Amino acid sequence: MLGYLLFLIYLVLGVMMAAYLLPEKRLLVRLWAGFVLGIIALMWSNIPFSFLLGFGKASHLCGLGLTVLLTFGLYFYRAKRDKKPLFEKHGMAARIFGDFAGGFTHDDRRLLLLVLPFMLFAAICLGNHSFYNVDGSLYTGQCTYGDMNFHLGIITSMKEQGTFPPEYSICPGNQLDYYFLCDSVSSSLYLFGMGLRAAYVLPMMFGFLLVFLGFWLLAEAVLGKFSKASIAFVLFFLNGGFGTFYFLDNLRKDPKNFTQIFTEYYHTPTNYVNSQGGTSNICWTNTVVDMMLPQRATLFGWMLLFLVLYLLYNSVFESEKAPWNRHFIAAGVLAGLAPMVQTYTYFTIGLAAAAWLVYSVIRDKFSKKTLLSWVTFGVPALALSIPQLKIWIFGAVGGKSFISIAFNAYNETDNWLWFWVKNVGLVFILLLPAFLSVPKKLKLMYSAGLLIFVVTEFVKFQTFAYDNNKLYLMWYAFSTLIVADFLVECYRKLEGVRGRAVIAVILLVIATNAAVLTMGREMYSGFRPQSYSLYDAKAVRAAEFIEENTPSDALFICHNNHNNVIACLTGRNIFVGSGTFLYSHDVGYQERQNALYSIFNDQVDFEKYREEYGFDYAYISEWERANLDKGSFISDYLRDTYTLVYDQDNIQIYDLNAPLSATP
Repeated sequence: MLGYLLFLIYLVLGVMMAAYLLPEKRLLVRLWAGFVLGIIALMWSNIPFSFLLGFGKASHLCGLGLTVLLTFGLYFYRAKRDKKPLFEKHGMAARIFGDFAGGFTHDDRRLLLLVLPFMLFAAICLGNHSFYNVDGSLYTGQCTYGDMNFHLGIITSMKEQGTFPPEYSICPGNQLDYYFLCDSVSSSLYLFGMGLRAAYVLPMMFGFLLVFLGFWLLAEAVLGKFSKASIAFVLFFLNGGFGTFYFLDNLRKDPKNFTQIFTEYYHTPTNYVNSQGGTSNICWTNTVVDMMLPQRATLFGWMLLFLVLYLLYNSVFESEKAPWNRHFIAAGVLAGLAPMVQTYTYFTIGLAAAAWLVYSVIRDKFSKKTLLSWVTFGVPALALSIPQLKIWIFGAVGGKSFISIAFNAYNETDNWLWFWVKNVGLVFILLLPAFLSVPKKLKLMYSAGLLIFVVTEFVKFQTFAYDNNKLYLMWYAFSTLIVADFLVECYRKLEGVRGRAVIAVILLVIATNAAVLTMGREMYSGFRPQSYSLYDAKAVRAAEFIEENTPSDALFICHNNHNNVIACLTGRNIFVGSGTFLYSHDVGYQERQNALYSIFNDQVDFEKYREEYGFDYAYISEWERANLDKGSFISDYLRDTYTLVYDQDNIQIYDLNAPLSATP
């Protein structure tokens, strides 16, 4: 119950902050911005105190106190600035929370109707992808079968162990060099008594809502019309190219080529990379089910990103309507907090800000006011971010593989132009005519998108070129804005032409069919019997025993499967986890991984590594027997040497600190 209360308190505090920062904005904008601010405050407020007190309730209570002081500090500052008394008999609620009198506008209500089906889809997928229980086993869908295990391991280990800065529970002794705030927000709720599944799902539900609202409100600010913002919204969240055509080949003779979309693992029109003899090369991942649903950092990063871009856009392009300094400072502080939410969000903000800085400085002829305004953005953006990048991000790779020069690395096999045409589809085809036809103001706004695209084409930002997609999709977000403007203007110019509605529908189907099929496949994959067993009932029962009967920082020796129930559900440490997760973080795990076979097949090596690393428990299940037994498995040695503390469902757990007799 306290977890829900904590979450609610931060949302309320966020709405109060938004009332002071954006008093001129309408109710929906303030609620959206307030919820974003509240969740960011929940993520960040405990961090300074966690360095001193560990990640526990004390650091969170200190963080809550700091947030309350900051919120009321903004209130007092605004009262002083506006020369108003601190307290009034009438209108105090409006002073604290902002004016609710205007309510939701007609367009706001239409927007909520637009967002509703997307939120319903998100709720269904979160429900049938988030380790739901069937007869004691926990199931998931296609897109979360991999990444969710990594996120669960961070969530549970931060809550259980409280170590700060946190370490990899799947490679203990190595600092967690990852933007972990997307997971620690759930750790905080879990710490205060919320169930693990609820703590995982609740912030994501709000994240989905705030990303949907944030993109539309940004599009509305840029395009000025409900119709244009809504078309951009549909193009961005139902993104996909011409990948469906790969599934229409020979359809009459072999319908399975199409139905495999719904039955095969990642054979979808937006994610079909190594099929068709390696020539398909479809990797324009859908924003909703390939990014927001499985990748929590992307979800919360975009939640923050759209608010920062909204503030910057208003400051640069609507300066006559917006209070420059207040918006610039708020955008700078939020940008400075971005790296540990998602580093790609920080890069996106930096590139967009660079493009708009050049434009605004030249437009205003290097005026002192403009330069000082950008300083108020840049100083907090840099001052707050540099420690994060130094401590957590660039330390992860020592500069070796995080950033490298590689032109068009995302494209593996195709001609450059054909790759982008078939992956991005209609939006890419219309991009040039749209750019040439839109007003000058939109061209200048789009300079941010162009810079993001050019930089991403020449720079690989992580070990896998696939991760560049997180930046390409932000170029695409800007592209949908000018294409939406172009499409709506074309539709308007065709007024009186018979069939224009039919043409519009055909274009909409062409632009969105790949996404609709991919999203349909993803939702379908989460329902039984199509869903994927993540942790079977036997492993779940063993995890419950481990939670109740072992120290929170215990170290287990076991197999390194990616869905390791010990790391994911109990928050305990394991000797080494899946290379799928560790390789991309440049963690030196290979020696440990190679040692697993000798540890489980040679009692001398077992004792050597036990002594060196301090194993507390040995976990023997079907995973270990099937993958690590090389003919001399040490199960008999363990049974004869150490105390068996759990023996159920063909799973044994040995307490390595309780030998039956002196070990050789």
